[in-house]
Amino acid sequence: MEFYDPSPENNTGNVAITSDTTPVQDEHPPVGITPPQVLAQEAADGHRGAAWRLMHWIMDNDPRALIAVTSLEDNRLAQHLIEFLALGTWAGKPFTIPISFRLAHFRTRLRTLFLPESGMDPARVEQVLLTAARDKRPAVRETAVHILGLVGSRTATPALIKALHDPVLPVQLQAIKALGRTHDPAAIPPLFAILHSANEQLGSQISQALVNLGSMAVPELLKESHSPSAWMRWQSARVMGELCDQRALPALVRMLADNDYSVAWMAAKSLVHYGQDSLVPVLQQLVTAETSSWVANAGAYVLRNLYTHNMTLKPYLLPVEQAMHGVSYNIATPNAARKALAKLAADGVVKIS
Repeated sequence: MEFYDPSPENNTGNVAITSDTTPVQDEHPPVGITPPQVLAQEAADGHRGAAWRLMHWIMDNDPRALIAVTSLEDNRLAQHLIEFLALGTWAGKPFTIPISFRLAHFRTRLRTLFLPESGMDPARVEQVLLTAARDKRPAVRETAVHILGLVGSRTATPALIKALHDPVLPVQLQAIKALGRTHDPAAIPPLFAILHSANEQLGSQISQALVNLGSMAVPELLKESHSPSAWMRWQSARVMGELCDQRALPALVRMLADNDYSVAWMAAKSLVHYGQDSLVPVLQQLVTAETSSWVANAGAYVLRNLYTHNMTLKPYLLPVEQAMHGVSYNIATPNAARKALAKLAADGVVKIS
């Protein structure tokens, strides 16, 4: 019994294969009953008809298709899958597929085949992905780096660090995301090195990667909070706010008096994440720091957020906020903050060491 092979060499005219991989019509012939094990091997050999049928099995979530893909000891199938995800071709040839195969859900299902305990042998996956990350085609590199990030293996860190310097921006962005998922301390210095000269798009992605790396990034963030670059101090304050690590609290309080207005404001916004833990340190900073106009505005922002979320603090903090907005704010603010601290301690609201 013969089965339809939609690849060009066996095409009878029912479905046209075009160079832009767009189906001419939505109707497709029956998939047939060829076992997925056979289809997987034929797809690895480069047969698009077999790949087309195998994808139908995968789309139907048939466990036999998963077994066929994961048990195949042939790197070529994984290589072809990466190419398909990146370029929509199979083994370097145009590949017409049903519209359903274009959906994000199906592409996600194909990526899942590369994940640990969900698909192919991890050693094979990593070998194929690391090779693809050096491919001459940018879209293939981008796809490989993206999947390496989903896998999250630390052994891929050197390749991902190298991809930070890729000449193509989408590859760089995927490398940044991927490094954020490795949970590898070795990723932190290269990310900061790129951050120094990054544009806003890269900077935003690097910040998120550092947030994903978590508390291990705090020591470097504390170091960069003293950077001569306002850009680096601003980014550091931003990430420290997202991490909400107590080690970063003194640095953020200090940065309320930063000589760059944007840094002081980012420090204020970040301190809001710390809630009442920031209350005493912020008031102490207002007592001792020189009260510039932006220190007053940034400090008022923090205090207002504190008593908005805890109205019992309003009688103590509102006078300080009002002093900050007064004409003689530079004189009135330290005195008001000192009185607020004394009253909070006397009423047992806070403990001052």
